[in-house]
Amino acid sequence: MPKEIGRYQIQEELGQGSMATVYKAYDPRIDRSLAIKILKDDKVLGADPEYHHRFLQEAKAAGVLSHPNIVPIYDIGEVEDHPYIAMELVEGTPLDRLMQAEPKFPLTEALTIGIQLAEALHYAHGRGIVHRDVKPGNIICLRNQNTIKLTDFGIARMESADKTHQTLAGEVLGTPQYMSPEQVLGKKVDARSDLFAVGVILYQLVTGQRPFNSDSLATLLFKIATDNPKPVGDVAPNIPTPLKKVIDKLLQKKPEKRIQSGRELANELTRILHQLEGRPQAQSHRRRIPLRVKWALIMAVVVSIPMISGAFYIHHQQQRFLLDQVAGSGGSLAEFLAVQNAIPLLSQDWLQMQTFIDEVAKRQSSNYLLVVDHKGIIRGSNQPEKVNKRYQKLPGAQPVAEINGVVVLSHERVDAPPVFDFSAPVLFQDKEIGRVHLGIPQTAYNKASSKSLYSLLTLTGLAIAVTTIIAYLFARLLSGPVRILEHAFNELRDGNLRHRIAIKRNDELGQLFEGFDEMADALRKLSRHQ
Repeated sequence: MPKEIGRYQIQEELGQGSMATVYKAYDPRIDRSLAIKILKDDKVLGADPEYHHRFLQEAKAAGVLSHPNIVPIYDIGEVEDHPYIAMELVEGTPLDRLMQAEPKFPLTEALTIGIQLAEALHYAHGRGIVHRDVKPGNIICLRNQNTIKLTDFGIARMESADKTHQTLAGEVLGTPQYMSPEQVLGKKVDARSDLFAVGVILYQLVTGQRPFNSDSLATLLFKIATDNPKPVGDVAPNIPTPLKKVIDKLLQKKPEKRIQSGRELANELTRILHQLEGRPQAQSHRRRIPLRVKWALIMAVVVSIPMISGAFYIHHQQQRFLLDQVAGSGGSLAEFLAVQNAIPLLSQDWLQMQTFIDEVAKRQSSNYLLVVDHKGIIRGSNQPEKVNKRYQKLPGAQPVAEINGVVVLSHERVDAPPVFDFSAPVLFQDKEIGRVHLGIPQTAYNKASSKSLYSLLTLTGLAIAVTTIIAYLFARLLSGPVRILEHAFNELRDGNLRHRIAIKRNDELGQLFEGFDEMADALRKLSRHQ
């Protein structure tokens, strides 16, 4: 064991892997204990300058990570051609040791670990860093705390393309059970590969078994690439159905079928944990209505009120116009009949009156035609049974118009279709000697009125729909920049003061983007001075 590595005083050895040794060390400059991970003197990798360089470059990239669930890197360096990394000394136990002692964890503990792991990965993935070696041995459970820390960021992907065979015996594939199918097949790896590993860990935590097992490395890798594991619900039938679905989705062979981000996974696991603990779910995301939907609904309401009101107003005016047309034509006919029946009524020539009425009834479609004398006795009618009987006023008839002395009544009948009653005075030397009552069906008028209303409502509905769609599409265009701003603020919240919005716009949104960048610059300068 060396006494010193750089300026760090070595106190004890904490552990060894196939590629590196970890020591507990003391930094005299700032009076702090930390962990030193130094690359071993491997005959192949240890002697490769390119590997050394990439080891340090990736460690440097991981050094920007600052998250409660990630072991921070304090320093990197090289001593006698041995690269090393100085990191936080975490007082805790690796998860793989705890799983050896207790293969199956309580659901709440498993979910808590999964949530923290997902949040840590989401933070790292947002900064372009994929772990590639997420496994229980790289997860430290802090003592006396319900907290985990993920370590070895940026180290797992250091192998160059021509070192694959040597790597198989090394640190990365020393625990191949947690590799994703794309890693096994040598395909491009992204953040979703890390999420596959989280799915394997969750499967193991809630069932006490690994989803993929074999005594042969080749068989194990083949199973990971081609075989589906036994459904988690078959191994542990008592776990909640939503958790089964989450784990099954994480273990999909194709990355595009998995949960796509650490934040999405954390949200799903948090909902399940809250349900188990009987707590209400967080409402911020569930209750949020997208801007495009709000705008569409608001525009639909704003346009609907005047459009519908206007449609009914126009319909009312059209009804008045149609009624005037009906009153005009029916009133003229009733007035003509009154003039033609004046002499027969005066001379009491009932035969001539009836002959005229019968002739009119053949030519004119009407419900009834009555000639009533000044005593209220019906003297002629196209309904013979009513002749010489007293005229009975129409019950419930409502006046709707009066033109040149002709009164128009609307009569709603129980046993027959409604009619317009045209009551015209029979005059002789300007004296009323009787009245003519002409009943014309309202069928044609009602059909025309209904058709007019239907057409107006159809046009109104189309106008509202088109306006709503346009508002939705317009708001959708605006929601893109809003999401960019939301993502930018989330980056600031997570401590990434280097994030900038590299989009230029010549409008108010562009001014917001520039304002964000200026604010981020100011915050970064402030953090340097503190």
